[in-house]
Amino acid sequence: MENPFKKVIHSEKLPDIIKNKVMDDINVVKLALDVTDLLAIKYPEALNDIFNFSKKDNKNTN
Repeated sequence: MENPFKKVIHSEKLPDIIKNKVMDDINVVKLALDVTDLLAIKYPEALNDIFNFSKKDNKNTN
Protein backbone atom coordinates (compact mmCIF):
# COMPACT_ATOMS: atom_id res chain seq x y z
CA MET A 1 0.00 0.00 0.00
CA GLU A 2 1.32 3.40 -0.97
CA ASN A 3 1.39 6.28 1.50
CA PRO A 4 -0.72 9.16 0.10
CA PHE A 5 1.06 11.71 2.31
CA LYS A 6 4.34 11.05 0.58
CA LYS A 7 2.73 12.22 -2.67
CA VAL A 8 1.56 15.46 -1.06
CA ILE A 9 4.91 16.15 0.58
CA HIS A 10 6.74 15.30 -2.62
CA SER A 11 4.74 17.73 -4.73
CA GLU A 12 4.95 20.34 -1.91
CA LYS A 13 1.74 22.01 -3.10
CA LEU A 14 -1.67 20.92 -2.08
CA PRO A 15 -4.41 21.16 -4.70
CA ASP A 16 -6.85 24.01 -4.13
CA ILE A 17 -9.78 21.60 -4.00
CA ILE A 18 -8.32 19.82 -0.99
CA LYS A 19 -7.50 23.13 0.70
CA ASN A 20 -11.10 24.25 0.23
CA LYS A 21 -12.49 20.98 1.59
CA VAL A 22 -10.28 21.19 4.67
CA MET A 23 -11.25 24.82 5.30
CA ASP A 24 -14.94 23.94 4.85
CA ASP A 25 -14.59 21.14 7.40
CA ILE A 26 -12.89 23.51 9.83
CA ASN A 27 -15.67 26.06 9.35
CA VAL A 28 -18.32 23.40 10.02
CA VAL A 29 -16.57 22.43 13.26
CA LYS A 30 -16.36 26.11 14.31
CA LEU A 31 -20.05 26.57 13.55
CA ALA A 32 -20.96 23.48 15.56
CA LEU A 33 -18.91 24.76 18.51
CA ASP A 34 -20.53 28.19 18.31
CA VAL A 35 -24.05 26.74 18.19
CA THR A 36 -23.28 24.39 21.07
CA ASP A 37 -21.84 27.27 23.09
CA LEU A 38 -24.90 29.37 22.38
CA LEU A 39 -27.45 26.69 23.26
CA ALA A 40 -25.65 25.02 26.14
CA ILE A 41 -24.03 27.97 27.92
CA LYS A 42 -25.14 31.42 26.85
CA TYR A 43 -28.87 30.82 26.41
CA PRO A 44 -29.36 29.13 29.82
CA GLU A 45 -27.26 31.83 31.50
CA ALA A 46 -29.39 34.52 29.88
CA LEU A 47 -32.58 32.84 31.04
CA ASN A 48 -31.16 32.47 34.52
CA ASP A 49 -30.24 36.15 34.60
CA ILE A 50 -33.73 37.14 33.43
CA PHE A 51 -35.49 35.02 36.03
CA ASN A 52 -33.16 36.10 38.83
CA PHE A 53 -33.67 39.73 37.85
CA SER A 54 -37.45 39.34 37.97
CA LYS A 55 -37.20 37.66 41.39
CA LYS A 56 -35.08 40.55 42.68
CA ASP A 57 -37.67 43.03 41.40
CA ASN A 58 -40.43 41.17 43.21
CA LYS A 59 -38.46 41.20 46.47
CA ASN A 60 -37.78 44.94 46.16
CA THR A 61 -41.43 45.79 45.59
CA ASN A 62 -42.67 43.79 48.58
